[in-house]
Amino acid sequence: MTTSAGTARTPFGITLDAALRLPCLSGARVAAGKTGSGRRIRVVNIMEVPDIVRWMRGGELLLTTAYPVREDFSALTRLIPQLADRGLTALGIKIGPYLDALPREMLTAADRLGFPIVEIPPDLIFNDILSEVLGTILNRQAIELERAHTIHERLTAIALAGGSHQELLEALADLIHLPAAIVDDHAHVVAEAGAPPLGSREPDLTRPIKVGTSLHGEVVAWTTGEPLPHQLMAMEQAATIAAMAIAQERAVVSREQRHRTLLLMELVSGRALDRAEMTRRADAMGWNLDGPRAAVLVDIRSAAGPLRVADQPVENRLVRIAKEVAGENSIVWALRSGLAMLTTPDRTFADLCQKLHDRIARVQSGLHVMVATGRPYTDFSDFQKSYREAVEALTLGREIYGDDFVLGHDVLGIYRMLYQVPVPELERNVAEELGPLLDYDHRRSGSLVKTLECYFRCNRNRVATAGALNVHYNTLRYRLDQVERLTGGIDRNPTSRLQLEMAVHAYRVLAAKAKA
Repeated sequence: MTTSAGTARTPFGITLDAALRLPCLSGARVAAGKTGSGRRIRVVNIMEVPDIVRWMRGGELLLTTAYPVREDFSALTRLIPQLADRGLTALGIKIGPYLDALPREMLTAADRLGFPIVEIPPDLIFNDILSEVLGTILNRQAIELERAHTIHERLTAIALAGGSHQELLEALADLIHLPAAIVDDHAHVVAEAGAPPLGSREPDLTRPIKVGTSLHGEVVAWTTGEPLPHQLMAMEQAATIAAMAIAQERAVVSREQRHRTLLLMELVSGRALDRAEMTRRADAMGWNLDGPRAAVLVDIRSAAGPLRVADQPVENRLVRIAKEVAGENSIVWALRSGLAMLTTPDRTFADLCQKLHDRIARVQSGLHVMVATGRPYTDFSDFQKSYREAVEALTLGREIYGDDFVLGHDVLGIYRMLYQVPVPELERNVAEELGPLLDYDHRRSGSLVKTLECYFRCNRNRVATAGALNVHYNTLRYRLDQVERLTGGIDRNPTSRLQLEMAVHAYRVLAAKAKA
């Protein structure tokens, strides 16, 4: 029997089986519908009129002498489906003086519906049944209320004292007299008290631990029978307290992460730093800023666009991966759509960045990961230079390589130099060298600049260029003829040829800066 939140409700009253063991119902028996004997009695009522159904609310043990239908006993058979639909617990019929025996058709209908028919001996008195059954229900409810008060006080005291999951579990197991545990959302046991029944490891009573809409695990218990109301209540409250503790922990962690991020962004922002103050704050965070460090930027995209990382459930997982790859000494923080790191570079730095790329790409299918690095600097006041270089590498990498790459600032080559040139100077150079091609592409929706860039990238190999562009060789030849005509020749003297190629690279740098 697995009882889970959303389907289970705290059972009130007593079961029909339990009621039949009371002295007031001595000699009574379930004559039909025995599969429903575990239903609970909420209240006891007496049938005084034939149309009793409209007065029923569910959970009743309805008693009758059959007097209201004495002239038509077949009405009892017609009544059974209506009582079952109303959610009554059972129908108790006293034998004699108005009904000598229970109608066979009625018993057949009750069996089919699993609706209990209780045959009551003629010597039993309805007032005694009403008094004792209702008294038993009220007494049990009073006991459950007292238990609920005790549960509330004890578990609330643990919550207010900031008790651990283990303390919460030990108190819960003591209150419900059942072995219990807290498991996380990966089914790992966080805390446990008592031992589950021999031969059974699957809990049969569970309550989810939810913070908002996020599931963080379950409170579970093992029981061999139907759980009692106070047990279910204690489970619910324990799950609520566990969720509150997790929410508080997340709030604290979130505040700490925001503080760390602000401090780190201040460190790499390029603003003037108060060395003594920054050293003090870094020491408080447990960061060692001595020795060379290089900035690493990770940008992550899915099919839907940039992957939200900061303040999202995936943040902790990605930070953990980064620390596993780069080492605990690395300083890692989350950005809106990725990560930033200050890590100690070594001879395997390139391999480390590739490993980081591959690990993050496996977090979920369809991710595109861009990893860009700056050069290492020893003094922490220069870390902002490494961060700026990583930004440049990331910006240029998107334009040159698309949305999946590992790129270091030190291998950018000519692009690194061009990135430092003021934008107006780049625009003037592009206009002078590529102006006719750009005008042609604009007027005719052409791709001469793209073709020229690919031609240079393929080392002026026309066959390779056609393959890279996925066009017919004759198409490529026509395009290059147009380029020759508009520029005065691709392979002119070395200086002119270099200027044209530099202009192509400058065009890509401008495109990268425009998208940054």
